[in-house]
Amino acid sequence: MRGARPLTKERAQAVLNTTETLREKALFTLGFCTGYRISEILSLTLADVVTDGLLHSHITIKARNTKTKTGRSVFLNNTARVALAELVESMKHLPSDTPLFLSRKSANGKAKAISRQQAHNIIKRQFAAIGEYGNVSTHSLRKTFAAGIYQATGKIELVQIALGHKAITSTMSYLSFDTRAIDRAIAELFE
Repeated sequence: MRGARPLTKERAQAVLNTTETLREKALFTLGFCTGYRISEILSLTLADVVTDGLLHSHITIKARNTKTKTGRSVFLNNTARVALAELVESMKHLPSDTPLFLSRKSANGKAKAISRQQAHNIIKRQFAAIGEYGNVSTHSLRKTFAAGIYQATGKIELVQIALGHKAITSTMSYLSFDTRAIDRAIAELFE
């Protein structure tokens, strides 16, 4: 989403520390730790993350549920595994086709996932709770992930792969928010 900005690692942690429910904590954690788009996260079911009571090591989004219609798997780090395990434990009595991010409402008696708008409202409310306003949205989760991968590796090509971008220019637009290195280089010209 154009204009959405990432959070620093510290601000992302503040969001996680102030979440009120297991569902919210898992939603934010998966966003920050996998880089999936919100619609991709909301497409997940219990069967997508756990088999025979065991949490998967990677989360795979089916091609039909992605923007690019290309499936993608992302490794779950320990933070994501813990948040997801807590959510799954609270849902263990539900059928495996139950949406992971279950809405309190149902459609024709069938469980359904929260909507993108509900996720947006949850995210905006949680960001506001820690004093983050302005250009923050559901896509801020994905951009925070991209920034973290870039900071850890320094390789835009790895960020491209992690995000599932076909074009490096898409990845570059995710990282254009931090111009401090450019500013420092300019300041040092002819010094």
